[in-house]
Amino acid sequence: MTQLTRHAHGTVRVGSAFALVLCGMWLLDATAQDQRKPIPDQPAARKPVATAQQVTGTDFRVKLIRQVLLGFDRVGTIAQLDLQEGMQVKAGQVIAKLDDEVANAALSSAEKKASNDVHKQYATASFAVSKNEHEQALLANKNAGMAVVPLIEIKRLFLAERRSQLQIQQADHDQAVAILDRDLALAQLKTYRLRAPFDGIVTRRFKQKGEAIRQGDPVVELVDISTMKVEGRIPLAQATRLRPGQNVRVQLIDNNDRTGVLPSEFKQATFPGRLVYIDPGVSLVGERDVRVWAEVANKGGLLRHGLTAEIMIDTAGTR
Repeated sequence: MTQLTRHAHGTVRVGSAFALVLCGMWLLDATAQDQRKPIPDQPAARKPVATAQQVTGTDFRVKLIRQVLLGFDRVGTIAQLDLQEGMQVKAGQVIAKLDDEVANAALSSAEKKASNDVHKQYATASFAVSKNEHEQALLANKNAGMAVVPLIEIKRLFLAERRSQLQIQQADHDQAVAILDRDLALAQLKTYRLRAPFDGIVTRRFKQKGEAIRQGDPVVELVDISTMKVEGRIPLAQATRLRPGQNVRVQLIDNNDRTGVLPSEFKQATFPGRLVYIDPGVSLVGERDVRVWAEVANKGGLLRHGLTAEIMIDTAGTR
């Protein structure tokens, strides 16, 4: 090998080594920059904290307190159902009606019977006559000093008076029963109407006008969102400081897994409430914690079923 060839090979080796050094330096610099960058996913889990006058719970869930399926307590055919999903109703408002033509006729008949006092009027008049006859017979015997009216006739007149008196009582009894029948017919007529038990929003409608239903079939679903339940778990050591009625403050937060980031208006709002329930038991697995829930006013309607919240419980006093 000539001197020129050896010189060329040496040059190639030096160039390769220099390139490897440059690549290693670049990789080290890139790794250092990656280590300085924050990792956006999987934030650190929030743990409940406590201070001298406050217990804070995280990862609580917002739930509905009042959610009911409404149905009729009888069979029938729906004659009125004008509500749609999303409509608001007031407590006592008629939501739906069944065909009540027969029930109305029965009520009219019962009202007529309840108002009929002819039997009592006749019994009262009959009692007055029979009583007068009995008294006249007794007076005649007394004035004559002898049995002008035979004793058997006196007994018959007394029996007629007593019978008329009992007829008055029977008439009173019959009218009282008629009034009860009227009240029963009125109560039955009320079962043909479906009323809202509380103020709320119709979230689902299961039936249509003209549809035949069975007893207990759901017609609509009604929920109340004015007050919500915020439920979660508190470590046992902190739960011993909790009492029903303590003031709470709730704030909505993002889920730990970042599956859904809340709009800023949800995060900035705070909701006052009170602690309602503290479970007397504890979790049997994992950390010994206690289930608690608070009743919270849904200011602005921002509290939605299923959202995650943080709760601050004031242990210094109760409402």
